[in-house]
Amino acid sequence: MGDLDFLNFEQPAKIKVLFVDDEKSILVALRRLCRNTGWDIYTAESGDEGLAIIDEHTIDLVVSDMRMPKMNGAEFLEQVVERSPSTVRILLTGYSEVTATLAAIDKGKIFCHCTKPWDNDEFKEILNQAIESR
Repeated sequence: MGDLDFLNFEQPAKIKVLFVDDEKSILVALRRLCRNTGWDIYTAESGDEGLAIIDEHTIDLVVSDMRMPKMNGAEFLEQVVERSPSTVRILLTGYSEVTATLAAIDKGKIFCHCTKPWDNDEFKEILNQAIESR
């Protein structure tokens, strides 16, 4: 055993989080919320853009807005389940439409549902719980 063998250990993989929302200001706020976590943060302004990121990276947690053009959050999260079943999924909504939320819970197999505006401390706790659930 050489003097530097102790350096040959694996570093734990960084947590990768993807936020998907069609509003840039929401993505900026979410990125800011996670700035001191040490996580790799990815953002996407559409479901299609989010799926492209999922296809390129192993994402641990995805947080998606519900109401987006072309592909809503339930549809996006349903595709995330198919492409990356181990990714934990959270739905973020600015309105309370029961039917759409139930569809996301059923088809998108979401970890939880959060509403906008969120409380920063509570939302960070939810993100941490979601990551721990992996």
